Amino acid sequence: MPLAVSAVYSSTKAALHSYTMSQRFMLRDTSVSVLEIAPPWVQTDLLSSKEEPRAMPLEPFIREVLEVLGTDAEEILVENAKFLRANPGVNEGKFVTEFNHMFLNPPAA
Repeated sequence: MPLAVSAVYSSTKAALHSYTMSQRFMLRDTSVSVLEIAPPWVQTDLLSSKEEPRAMPLEPFIREVLEVLGTDAEEILVENAKFLRANPGVNEGKFVTEFNHMFLNPPAA
């Protein structure tokens, strides 16, 4: 998801996603599996979000990732990340703008 306050970080994530999909295709007829873990915003030291209530707590994230890793999924998506991966199509600009507004304007406590 393009996050305006971390545009370079966001663009490198997009590049890795594209690269992963390309590698998955190129290696499709081999014994190599290409998996991608696509996390949502997780409570970590990144962006000082350890106590951020809108971010997913780290322990449930790890637990969910391990559950999905036990399946044949090529993309490891926890429930909190699925709406971000869903292609909004023609509404992408609006979706990204709303996401950035939500990030920059936390709800009142």
